[in-house]
Amino acid sequence: MARIVVCEDDPVIMKLIQVSLRDPGYELLPAANGIVGLELIERERPDAILTDVSMPGLNGLELADAVRAQPELAQIPILFLTASAQRTQLEEGLRHGATAYITKPFRTAELRSALAWALEQSRPSPDGR
Repeated sequence: MARIVVCEDDPVIMKLIQVSLRDPGYELLPAANGIVGLELIERERPDAILTDVSMPGLNGLELADAVRAQPELAQIPILFLTASAQRTQLEEGLRHGATAYITKPFRTAELRSALAWALEQSRPSPDGR
């Protein structure tokens, strides 16, 4: 079972994420902001991170930078979730190490697909690469 840290400050969006991802068999580790999320990531070493970009305290971009700066965490896939579909923000997300970028409102199939793809990309290939 893949463990996913979900950083989202909006309780309604958090509930939508939980409902969207309950069937595939993910263990979701919720965090109400980036500060709590980073602590959870460092402690739990999840298989993936799903984070809102705009959060108080430590935003998603800062969270990604903090994760990517730690060699033992740097390979964890990070999926950004944001209300902004502006190309400049997408590019900024990629510069901060995004594995995927999902815009709100999201569709359940889109979220599941992006997460499954990110997890698959992070697994070593059969030849060990």
